[in-house]
Amino acid sequence: MQEYTMATALIIFSGALLQGLAGFGGALVSMPFVLLYAEPVWAAPVVVLCYTINRIPALLVLRKNLMWDHSLLLLAAAVPGAFLGTSLLKSTDPGIIMKILGTILVLFSAYKIVSPGLKRRLSRAWALPTGFLSGILGGAFGTDGPPVVVYAALQPWTKEQVVGMLQSFFLFANFVIVASYGWHGLLTPSVLQVSLVAVPFAIAGIFLGLRINRGIGQRRFETILAVLIGVMGCILWLR
Repeated sequence: MQEYTMATALIIFSGALLQGLAGFGGALVSMPFVLLYAEPVWAAPVVVLCYTINRIPALLVLRKNLMWDHSLLLLAAAVPGAFLGTSLLKSTDPGIIMKILGTILVLFSAYKIVSPGLKRRLSRAWALPTGFLSGILGGAFGTDGPPVVVYAALQPWTKEQVVGMLQSFFLFANFVIVASYGWHGLLTPSVLQVSLVAVPFAIAGIFLGLRINRGIGQRRFETILAVLIGVMGCILWLR
């Protein structure tokens, strides 16, 4: 895959822009394009590895807005959920679950756009069922993001707090995924070589996205977030 190194780096850069702007969505942008020329066993480790490493320096910028009291509870609950989800992997039809989840996300997105004042100051206790559901979906279907993104979107937080919480949650969630890739031998020399080139692009992209985030208003950010949730729902529907 070395012949596609620069193409991969530019795709990673584009996804990292969205990652910095909204706190998530990098893989939504990158994976479909990388899969045009690469197998999933190569594409997924490259994308996840780049989008794990670039979050580390981003957290230094966002250090005052990481919402650790929420993200750590989400992570703690996601771990047992992931084990349960993995056990359901062979006995559950993903098509029906994905369509139900996709429909919920699209409806939530539409309601957020029409009624931007939809906010709920959810107590930290809600992080436990949210994280558990996220873990189940991640373990069973590789789709851990939607519950956490909706949880953040419902909170009356600033855009910096939303992005900070999502970055911190997905950083540690991705560490687990990367470790799993290493355990299964997917971090091949080709994956590591291309990632080494692409990581600086991923870091540049996320910092540019964070800069764009600082320059937009809260209302526009919430509209962008709602639209991305709707896009995520449509993608789940088509899976």
